Amino acid sequence: MKVKVIPVLEDNYMYLVIEELTREAVAVDVAVPKRLLEIVGREGVSLTAVLTTHHHWDHARGNPELARLRPGLAVLGADERIFSLTRRLAHGEELRFGAIHVRCLLTPGHTSGHMSYFLWEDDCPDPPALFSGTRSAERAHPASRRPRPICSDPSSPARRRAVGGRLRLVPGGQRPADVPEPGRAGYPAPRD
Repeated sequence: MKVKVIPVLEDNYMYLVIEELTREAVAVDVAVPKRLLEIVGREGVSLTAVLTTHHHWDHARGNPELARLRPGLAVLGADERIFSLTRRLAHGEELRFGAIHVRCLLTPGHTSGHMSYFLWEDDCPDPPALFSGTRSAERAHPASRRPRPICSDPSSPARRRAVGGRLRLVPGGQRPADVPEPGRAGYPAPRD
């Protein structure tokens, strides 16, 4: 599973996840569709779906243009406010694109309909990836009364139960980072 990190809008990222055997690809948080399609062409892959973490413009504004340029493209997410949404996803739902598996994790906090995506590929030595769509250190505003997203804290026991051991954390506003397995050097100490 190859993850192309695509910087956009000065302080944000969108991603292209490529299944290298079939050359199928899934995009995450499309903000600048023409840039994404340039990379799709350069990589020689077939774009099959868009996963959108939340409805904010810097993560979903490219969906309408991409849907127009690629009729029939699946635009997926949990929040009905996502632009050009073709199918609403539920917490715990699992999808498959070639050998790439996607587990959908509802992670309210940044927005009430925020969803993170846990992706892994069959027989792949690379760690699975958790696409959170927001900065990993981000917390909900205290007045929002929303729980903090389970994916925002690498040492969160709830996050570990949801996704398992080794992990590549892929936030929307920072570069991806590998999080070691519990008990290994470099693993963050648990917080109470």
